[in-house]
Amino acid sequence: MHVRWMRGCLELCVVVVLIMPACSGEQSPWDLSMEEGERLFQQGQFGKADHAFKQALKEAEQFQVPDQRLTKTLNKLAMLYDAQGLYSKAEPLLQRIITLQETVLGPEDQALAVSLSNLGALYHAQQQYKKAEPIFKRALQVREQVLGRDHMDLILDLKNLAGLHITQEQYEDALPYLQRVVGIVENTKGSDDPSVVASLNSLALLYREQKRYEEAEGLLLRVIAINEKAMGQDNPALTGSLNNLAMIYHAQEAYDKAEPLFQRMLSINEQALGAEHPGLGKLLSGLAALYRVQGNYAQAQALLQRALMLTEKKFGPDDHRLAGLLNNLGLLHLGQGQYEASEPLLKRALAINEKALGKDHPIVARTLTNYVALLKKTKREPEAKQLEARVEAIRNAKRQTAPAS
Repeated sequence: MHVRWMRGCLELCVVVVLIMPACSGEQSPWDLSMEEGERLFQQGQFGKADHAFKQALKEAEQFQVPDQRLTKTLNKLAMLYDAQGLYSKAEPLLQRIITLQETVLGPEDQALAVSLSNLGALYHAQQQYKKAEPIFKRALQVREQVLGRDHMDLILDLKNLAGLHITQEQYEDALPYLQRVVGIVENTKGSDDPSVVASLNSLALLYREQKRYEEAEGLLLRVIAINEKAMGQDNPALTGSLNNLAMIYHAQEAYDKAEPLFQRMLSINEQALGAEHPGLGKLLSGLAALYRVQGNYAQAQALLQRALMLTEKKFGPDDHRLAGLLNNLGLLHLGQGQYEASEPLLKRALAINEKALGKDHPIVARTLTNYVALLKKTKREPEAKQLEARVEAIRNAKRQTAPAS
């Protein structure tokens, strides 16, 4: 199960780890059913895999407790349902695994912590945050009792809890968990070891969300120094940390500090990928945004047009990757009062998003909002009101379908 925080570049994963007991040399009916289920699962034949795993479960139900084959079978079925988004089917399986482990292994076994993390991740994936939090906390407590407070294996639970709060924009609650992660990695690996980079980066991005820019800047400068020492000055892997630092400066309107970072990222990636690579599009767009807010419209326009050309050349005129670039270029013209140049770009962005995402997607609503602004500027109020009503309908539908936390 993978939960991603979409705001900024911070990415926190809720990882499902499964108990994999050793197999005996003899092929029993349970072994055969499990192998068949795994093969079908990997091939994406979920219905047939379900049948095979259920056959294995029938066999496993006959084994005497504490045979770990029952736990393994339940785990595989839970994984299968999770892969299909069938959370209501996965949940009772994970709950049963936890009950079995509490009975057989006791309340302080690391395998129990793994299963608790799995159940917490299931709730997180469904945005059932109030259910997820006590489960994640219990997983952490169990692992602390087994391994101590400074073991590297605690990082999973700490990141799970931090990610849970970050998803809800509860940044102050997330902070101690990420600080503790950094402390554990530094104490175990050393303060300049490359393995500390991910944790420092996550903490820096949390500080950014809290507008604690000075603290974020210090961490990101440290991240860049560690990466440069490990990989060299011109490695494309530096792009992420350079971009994060540029965003810190951008947020503070320190454009003179942000611009050379964007230029460096662009130079590194042009050298690594070539000047015609479509992967340059995001960097070109980022630098264009910097120029736009400074009023350097000609430079911004040239960069967006280059990004658009590279992306369209590689992926074709209707690819979804074009929509954001078209939207940004349209807004650039709109901001300068160049309505005739803006309108076809915004309409094309809208058409691509509707085709790729569906007419009721929230991103479509944002594109519509931009087009409404153009309509109002060009005195087309009736059409603008009609589209505004459509935007409101999309947003109301999203609010009504959002799961309760």
